[in-house]
Formats: sequence, C-alpha cells, structure tokens
Amino acid sequence: MSMDNTSRLKFSKTLDAWLLNLSRTGRSRKQAVSVAVDSLIVMVSLWAAYSIRHGYIFSDFKSTWHFFLVLPVATVVIFMSLGIYRWVVRSSNSNLFRQLLKAVFVSSLFLVIFSFLVPSDRVMPRSLFIIYGLLLCAGTCGIRFIWQGIFDAGKSGEPVAIYGAGAAGRQLLHALSRGAEYRPVVFLDDNHSLNASTIAGVPVVAAAPEELENVLLGLEVERVILAMPTIGPDELQEKINSLKSSGIPVLTVPTHAELLSGDAKLGQVRDISISDILGRREVPPNPLLLGRCITGKTVLVTGGGGSIGSELSRQIIQQKPKKLIVFDQSEFNLYQITEEMARILKDMGNQKNVPVYLPILGTVNDADQIQNLISTERVDTVYHAAAYKHVPVVEAQPEQGLRTNVFGTLNVLDASIAARVKNFVLISTDKAVRPTNAMGATKRIAELILQAKAQSQSVTKISMVRFGNVLGSSGSVVPKFKNQIDAGGPITLTDPEVTRYFMTIPEAAQLVMQASSIAIGGDVFVLDMGKPIRIEDLAIAMVRLSGRRLKRDTGRESDIEIRVEGLRPGEKMYEEMFLTDSNEPTNVAKVFTATEEWLGWNLLKKELKHLQVIEQSRNARDLREKLLSIAFLEVQQNNAKNQLESELQGVVDIDA
Repeated sequence: MSMDNTSRLKFSKTLDAWLLNLSRTGRSRKQAVSVAVDSLIVMVSLWAAYSIRHGYIFSDFKSTWHFFLVLPVATVVIFMSLGIYRWVVRSSNSNLFRQLLKAVFVSSLFLVIFSFLVPSDRVMPRSLFIIYGLLLCAGTCGIRFIWQGIFDAGKSGEPVAIYGAGAAGRQLLHALSRGAEYRPVVFLDDNHSLNASTIAGVPVVAAAPEELENVLLGLEVERVILAMPTIGPDELQEKINSLKSSGIPVLTVPTHAELLSGDAKLGQVRDISISDILGRREVPPNPLLLGRCITGKTVLVTGGGGSIGSELSRQIIQQKPKKLIVFDQSEFNLYQITEEMARILKDMGNQKNVPVYLPILGTVNDADQIQNLISTERVDTVYHAAAYKHVPVVEAQPEQGLRTNVFGTLNVLDASIAARVKNFVLISTDKAVRPTNAMGATKRIAELILQAKAQSQSVTKISMVRFGNVLGSSGSVVPKFKNQIDAGGPITLTDPEVTRYFMTIPEAAQLVMQASSIAIGGDVFVLDMGKPIRIEDLAIAMVRLSGRRLKRDTGRESDIEIRVEGLRPGEKMYEEMFLTDSNEPTNVAKVFTATEEWLGWNLLKKELKHLQVIEQSRNARDLREKLLSIAFLEVQQNNAKNQLESELQGVVDIDA
C-alpha cells in the first residue's frame, strides 16, 4: 500500500471516529451545535443575498453590521419558539421541514420590518428579502439532511431488506429509521417499473419471485422483512418459498386486524407465525356470549395450568367473574398461571368488580376434594380441561387415562350436579372420533358420560366442545419441531402424509366460552378447524421461517434433515371431527352442533364397573380393548343382539 493510500485511510478512519463521537454526544450539546450552525447559516445567507443581488462579492459590513448581529439572534429565537430545536434530528420528516418553512418566512418578515425600523445607509431592494429566504431555507434544511446522515453514521443494526415498496414499506422504513435494531439498506419489489429508483435514499431492486434468490445472494442483508400486511396465507407462502434457498430469516409487519385490535403498533416487526401460514381467519368473538356464563359468577377451570386451561383462565378473568378458581395437579403449572394472574389483576386494580383469584393444587381423581371444593365455593360454571392427552403415553399406560379422563371427569361432573352447578363444559378432542388408541377412547367415553348424565337430570346444563390440535400446546408438533430446528435437526416425522387440524389457543378458548353460552343440555359442539394440514408441510414451513435450509434441497450435512420414523402405536394418519353427517351450524361462527348416538346411564354404568375390574387386573391389553369397545358402542350392539336372541328364545319356548 502506498503512503498516499495509507494517509487517506488514516484520515478516513479519523473522520469516521469524529462523526461517530458527534452522533453519540448528548442532546443538549447537539442543540447547542445546531444553534451555532443555524446562526452561521443566517449570516452566510444574508451575505450571499447581498452578493447575488448586487452582482459582486459583498464586503460593506460597516453600514450593515447591525443586520448581521441581530438577525441570527432573532432567527434562533424564532426557531426555538416553533419547537425546531426540540425535534430529534434523526427522525426528521415532513413535519419538521414544514416548521422550518414557517420559521424561514418569519425570519424574512423580521428582516423586512427591522430594515424599516433601523434602516442602513445602503438601499435594501425587495428581492433581497426573497433571496435571503430561499438561501436560508436551503441552508437550514440541507444542514439537517447532512446532520441526519452524520447521526446515521453511528447507527448500528442488522442490515435488512424490505420486501414491498408500497405504502406499508415506506411506513416501515420511517419506523425502522428511528430505531437502532434494524437498518434498511434496500427495497425489494415485484414491480419492475420501480427498479433502480430510490425511496428516502434507499434503492429499490425489482425482481420476479423466481429471481429473488439470486438477487439476495448479491446483497449484504441479514433479514428480509415482508411489508405486505394485506396478502393472504397462500400468497404469503409463495413469498416465503421464493426466499427459501437464500437461507435468510424472514420477518413481517402486523396485519391490519392486529393493528385495529390494538395487539400491535404501526412499524412493529415480528416473526412470521405458523398461524400466518395456516391462514385461519379468526372471527371476532361476540362479547355478550363470552361473558354469559362467566361475568359475576364463580368459575372453576380444571387443568387450569395446561395449554387450554391457562388460556381459558386468561380469557375468563377479562370477563370479570366474581371468582376464578384454577385447579391443577402440576405445582409448576399452577405457579406459572398464578404469577400471570397476579400481573393481570394488578393491571385491573383500578377497575370495578375486580375478580377474586383462587389457585388450588389437587387432582380430579380425588372425588372428596372435588366435591368439597365445588360445594363450598358455590361454583356456577365448570370448564373441565383436566385430562391426559398424549397418545403414546396413555397408550403405554391406559389405566392412567381411564382414571383421569374417564373417572376423573365423572367425579367432577357428579360433584357439579350434586352442587347444582348451572353450566358444565367438557374440553374434548378430535381423537375421540372413531378412536384407534386408548387416549381417544377415554375421551370418547367421557363424552358418553356427559351425554348420559345430561339425559338423566335437568339442573346442570352439560355440554362438550370438540376440536383438534392447538398451536403451541405442550407436547404438540410446533414446539417440538422448533426445538429440533434450533438443535440443528433432524426433524422427525411419523409419516409424510399424516394430516392434522390446527387452530390457535386463544381462538379455541374464545369459541369454547361462546359455545357454552348457547348450550341447552347434552350438546356436542364441534369447532370448525378449517382444512387439515400435512405435518411435513408444516415442518418445511418452519425450517424456512427460521432461515435454515433443508438437506434434501442442498445436500449439505449442516442443513436440516427430515427423517421419517413411522406411525406410533395407536396413531392415525388423519383426524376426524364428526362421527356422523348429522351436524349443523349454530349462531356462533365456526361452532357446529352434532347429533350422535349415546348410551343410557344404566348400561354405561355397568360398563364403567367392568372397566374398574379390568383395571384392577392390570391387564393393559384387555383394558385397551374394552375402552375401544365402549367407545365404538359395541356394548349397545351386543345388548341389542342379546335382547333379540332372548325374545326369539321366548317365541321358541311358546311354540314348544
């Protein structure tokens, strides 16, 4: 390297350091520098106005010194009165420049008035004031552009590309420019007419979706932010697919629905969620239905520390019950939801009718504890979410599923009926429909218990709400896949063709609460889960959202592998929501009611006693078979067959 190059490099580094120090100095010092610079600009503008108007370099300061002394002071005072020095220069926008125009006009007007009040020995042509105003406007606005660039010289942040050069993209650029986390360096857009243009100094690169991968390879960006809040899930998936091989993480801006609901603010950036990809259009809940079984009442949520139970608790507390009782057998889960409830209640402290919150540690298998709790607290509504739900676990230990999902449900239901609870709601699952495993069978038997009890009494309105997988619940595939991706893979699938239904936990909780409000007794409510999703597609989408690549696409060992391990015992290829075609919509959007066969309580009671006998024998295989037999109503068919044979035998005896 030559001496000249070394000197230039050293000077450049020194200048960069000086600019960085200047940009990081305190605000009061920056304001002082601004005042000094503006004063200098006023004097230079006035001198240049004289020079331009007279056609030679002006030097007659003897007769005009009072203008050069008073005008800078007056202009600075004008700037201060219009709040220009309170403005953060890094966030300069059209509002600031509008204030500058006002200040320049007032400064020019002051010069006119002052020249009449204190005239100079020289003639003051009218064009002089106009030239001065134009020069002052150009100088003060221009220096702030330069000043903003100086501040940006010390600005750190990840270099990002904004995908979408429309109104949302421009708003995002303005919002990000005020922060330090992200630094927009380029716009990407599908519109080729925008290619090579600039927006607020940021260049626009136009490229078709199939060209984006190559474009991104030539750009030094660490993330891509989609500024397209109105696109649907299918188009969103296409955009993500067009970026898939770049290996660059993709973020997005909030949707219009999130902005209108207050869940997000303009200019915020977030990760693309799986719910964005799945594309469920959530319907706003009916506030009257949400609170009908809750507001002013004592509400019990069993399994209240679990995924669904905790979300139900969050939603219920917002409806201002008289008392919310959260019951759970997990000390850790109960601690977590109690800490969260404490924060929510603290925020509600200045409101009227703040609910009482009561956490209870226990198990639904303890009939005495449940009965004492419900009767003592005079519970009005029960949301029964306590259950064992993981197929492989219950398949290996069906007796545990029997105790909690069947007899635990019976304990809570009997205690509710005895205490004259007004509403009882069971949280059921799609795995209860034509089950192939012990867990699904126990949940189906729990449904049968509710249907039988609903027919034998009228004090408690008994209903059940059946739905599929919820995103992010404990043990579900979404957190499992995320952990596997974070660990570098592999992602393990049971089968590439397995499909499942998905919905968000908040949506499920809101629909459960609304469905319980329209129950008449014995209702089987089924939530509209939308279209089933291939689990492999879900895994691929999560890999791409994380900015990682699939080994099958690149062949590199360092990328994420998808490994198929085969179906687990009792697992189904696909799930169903209805047992029969006899179903119809309700007046709650996305909630259906189904008409299904059920067993009378006397017959079901005998079968439950039989289950207890098998459980005591500790024969898991026989227990599993008996559970499935009851779930498929084979006992009813056998009973009808035996009755028919008995009647036929009677006829034979008479003939004999």
